[in-house]
Amino acid sequence: MDNFRYTNETCPVCNKNFAENDDIVVCPLCGTPHHRDCYKKNGECGNAEKHNEGYIWEPTVAPLAKEEEEKPEIPQNFQGGAENQPIPVSIDFQFQNPLSAYPPEFQSGIKTIDEAAYIQKGAPSFLNKFFLEESGKKTFNFWAFLLRGYWFIYRKMYKLGALFLAITLALSIIPLFVPQCVSLSNEMNEISKKSQNLDYSNIDEAQQQVNDIYSSMFNAMKNHPVGVAVAIVTDLAQLALAIYCGIIANRKYKEHVEREISKINASAQTEDLRRHRISTEGGASFGYAVLACLGVQVLVSVISLISSFLIK
Repeated sequence: MDNFRYTNETCPVCNKNFAENDDIVVCPLCGTPHHRDCYKKNGECGNAEKHNEGYIWEPTVAPLAKEEEEKPEIPQNFQGGAENQPIPVSIDFQFQNPLSAYPPEFQSGIKTIDEAAYIQKGAPSFLNKFFLEESGKKTFNFWAFLLRGYWFIYRKMYKLGALFLAITLALSIIPLFVPQCVSLSNEMNEISKKSQNLDYSNIDEAQQQVNDIYSSMFNAMKNHPVGVAVAIVTDLAQLALAIYCGIIANRKYKEHVEREISKINASAQTEDLRRHRISTEGGASFGYAVLACLGVQVLVSVISLISSFLIK
């Protein structure tokens, strides 16, 4: 970041002027500069409330007029040809919109600034990935890989998120209805409890107890081969689902963003209403993601309780 051009400008969060060595970031929507720590602490742009109005940040110190550039002021004590008297020059710094680094619109005809306004948090990263996807290059979303359906719900792709959560739930409860899986799980739990009561006062006895625990675990798996096979298959299926989510996440999110913006563009009666809807209907939904997580945990617990009665 070229800090020199922000000299005498003020961070909208802490209201302090920028210094030459400050770590400065700019809002991807309006270009307002912030101290990096201030931006992280605030969680959003200091001028976020103005985004719906199409606000674009401008420097408080305007560039010099062209006439002033052509006729620089020369000090009265300047002596022409003196080596210790440099000729003063004026410098015109360009303050560019941060979105100017991207094409103005996507192939779908949706404007880049509209997609950035809809995405909100993480907009620069997603815009880069969207343009890469549009150029035919594949991208991977680590958070979608890690969270699977929860990430899609967080980004307001509720139908796709519900589908992946249903698959995750199904893979989680399959072992609960396989008797050998249940027996294997119970034996492993008993072995785990024994491992917590090891007596380390005698090293030789502790080592023997550890060996007995490993032997018990091996025998439990040997006695329940179907349970082991089902556990391995369901775990591999969960991993495959996670990888698939990571691969398709950015492409599906791009399609979702452009589809929703197209609906807004078609139905909004005024430009102000259109901008307002893009900003308010976009973004992320942390609350729904948390509710989905709690709901899945409750369902797994209830189904586990039911399966324990049925298998008995």
